[in-house]
Amino acid sequence: MRQVSGICPATNKETMFSKFKALPSYFGGKRKLVKYIFKPIVKKEGTFIDAFLGGGSVSLYAKAKGYKVIANDIALRSCIIGNAIIANNTIELEKEDLARLFFKTKHENFIKKNYCPKVFTTKIAEFLDNAFAAVRLVENDTKRFLLLHLLIKFIISCRQFGKFTHTRDTLDLEARKWDWPLRSKSHAPKNLRMIQNPMLTLEKLMLEINHGIFDNHQQNEIHQKDVFDFLKTVAGDIVYFDPPYPGSSAYEVEYGILDNILAGRKLDNKPSVFSDNDADEFLERLFKSAKHIPQWIISLGQNKEDIGVRPEKLLAMVQKYRKAEVQMMEHKWSVANAGGRSQSNNIEYMIVTH
Repeated sequence: MRQVSGICPATNKETMFSKFKALPSYFGGKRKLVKYIFKPIVKKEGTFIDAFLGGGSVSLYAKAKGYKVIANDIALRSCIIGNAIIANNTIELEKEDLARLFFKTKHENFIKKNYCPKVFTTKIAEFLDNAFAAVRLVENDTKRFLLLHLLIKFIISCRQFGKFTHTRDTLDLEARKWDWPLRSKSHAPKNLRMIQNPMLTLEKLMLEINHGIFDNHQQNEIHQKDVFDFLKTVAGDIVYFDPPYPGSSAYEVEYGILDNILAGRKLDNKPSVFSDNDADEFLERLFKSAKHIPQWIISLGQNKEDIGVRPEKLLAMVQKYRKAEVQMMEHKWSVANAGGRSQSNNIEYMIVTH
């Protein structure tokens, strides 16, 4: 079992950008915002609590800064990331691990039956059905999480814009019609992965994942709990809140197919209560549950002026418990993670407590 050296990397921009490649490219990711998120933090060491792990960018940055990271997310897809990259300090993937994904393993063709040919070509659906069945037989927990994480990255790497709603390309590839799927330099690479030998992509993704694994000499923790249950028992110096933005695209909807694949069955994929337009009650409860944690950093935003929580309203909620200020951020979401947000109307802001 290959292990990495116990070295915590520098957190300069170039180094961290390469580390972030170990994570999936989920929409709403905070990798471009971490410099703003960490600047106002008072304690430069101690325990950093990430209440909504999501795609893992903030937790990975906190790990690189040397904090003990305690992260939580109710979504299995996020906990896989956390256990593979944040809690894991030393174990990497090897080529022998990739070979496991191709061992013929008994399965029920869940992906092929439900998501072929709109989401995956037959070739890729058959590979994924076998690969997930093979991974479930891996006894070592960390290796199993790493391989599941690899398969998540593989799936996202095959989908245009990392989304599951674009079906024409895949349908054409399945029918062996090449003109539309390979029409441009931006579309061709992802679509080619739908017809290539998966090993070509897996080897590249394995290197990206391994580059993001390092030892920060802390026993980092990952939890999969309801956020209120999590906050009841966790203790630390800083808590970061990045709940789903009210009125925006829900992760449970955007990544419902991925969640179904990880579960091996169809889930209800109901949006989080935080995604509701009227999420005030849940935000109030969230802050009340975190009274014992010294400093809060809260990310939120609006994609339309009349939807979601305005900065001054959220500030008033937080100021019931402690002094705080609003910090506006100049940031526009890329196409790959926009989730339907308008570039011109998007507002991104933080509430920072003192």
